[in-house]
Amino acid sequence: MVLWVALNALTVHKMRSFLTMLGVVIGIAAVIALVAVGQGAQAQVVSQFQALGSNLLVVTAQQSFGFSRTGLRQSTRQLMMADTEAIKALASAVSLVAPEYSTNATVTYQGKTTSTSVSGVTVEYATVRNTTVSEGRFITAEDNDNMAMVVILGPTVVENLFGSSTANAVGEAVRINRQNYEVIGILKSKGQSGPQNQDNVILMPLRTAQLKLGGAGTTTLRSISLQVRSAADMDFAQAQITAILRTLHGLSAGASNDFRVQNQADILSSVTETTGTFTTLLASIAAISLLVGGIGIMNIMLVSVTERTREVGLRKAEGAKKSDIMIQFLAEAIVISAVGGLLGVVFGIGGAQLITPLMGYSKALVTTQSVALALIVSLKPLPFPHLYATIGSTWAVAGIGRQDGLRIRWSNP
Repeated sequence: MVLWVALNALTVHKMRSFLTMLGVVIGIAAVIALVAVGQGAQAQVVSQFQALGSNLLVVTAQQSFGFSRTGLRQSTRQLMMADTEAIKALASAVSLVAPEYSTNATVTYQGKTTSTSVSGVTVEYATVRNTTVSEGRFITAEDNDNMAMVVILGPTVVENLFGSSTANAVGEAVRINRQNYEVIGILKSKGQSGPQNQDNVILMPLRTAQLKLGGAGTTTLRSISLQVRSAADMDFAQAQITAILRTLHGLSAGASNDFRVQNQADILSSVTETTGTFTTLLASIAAISLLVGGIGIMNIMLVSVTERTREVGLRKAEGAKKSDIMIQFLAEAIVISAVGGLLGVVFGIGGAQLITPLMGYSKALVTTQSVALALIVSLKPLPFPHLYATIGSTWAVAGIGRQDGLRIRWSNP
């Protein structure tokens, strides 16, 4: 009976009730949508890091600083094949070593041109970096020993050169720096992480890349990827590699490393923490609109009671208690916030699916926790919308109300 009367009262001013409800709808929809986008982004980043390989360490070159007789000295030493051989021979915690040489190059096929990253790799790269081919075969040890003129194309490169990522490019010849290379395989898609497209890449034998793209006598490397024997040995392997390379590079005790050993687990933990903070920030910003929606309900309750003084007087004359009148107006607030909450959940889930692709992520991740929290906030009397409704109704339906300085007393006629 109370809810029926509340519905009838709300339909008297349809537009006002709709606009009041709209604040709750927008607030809850924003919370659900933005949390879903943040969770989806976090899940995608984690998935892409895991796709790089298991128990992975990556060694790259960096500037080092040390003191000499002339003062502070800065130097940059490139990674060399000798570093790879030393790690293979001395790092007992490392099971596989995959050196890599890479550069940017222009690739052409029958008049079509694209710019991409070309990496020279060995057969171990497939296992260490969790890389597989969807068509054809991967690079073999014989390809590397013979400096074979063969390449494996990423799906994006196939699409740019052949018109479709599903085109049969195996057996075709592409030109890189005016030299022909036979396509022996197509990489399985790994997707895009923000601005970095992991499918826009070409792989070729390491020695071929060093000779054809780096020049005769080139033995430098861009990075060395390492697969550790077990997750428990990650820290030990990192310490081993650091000691080996410092000794090989002749670094003194006071000199900083001229290389960097990156632990996949540490990078993943840092990225997860960052994206989690980003998600929390988005949810906090969206919650402000929910707060505003609650204040809107409080305001409409104040206005509604003030406009219906005659109705309240008649109810009092018929014997209604203050608590009865309070429950009536509170029921109207409950209807507004409850219906607005349910609509907000629907629009939030739909909005998340629309926003996520625009931000460069594959899919939104709507969690039951975010939906449940939004519904609890919408349907419970505390702490948000109904709190304001309770305050507004209590303030207005008290024995003495105030409006523009005019003292209104409820009394029986």
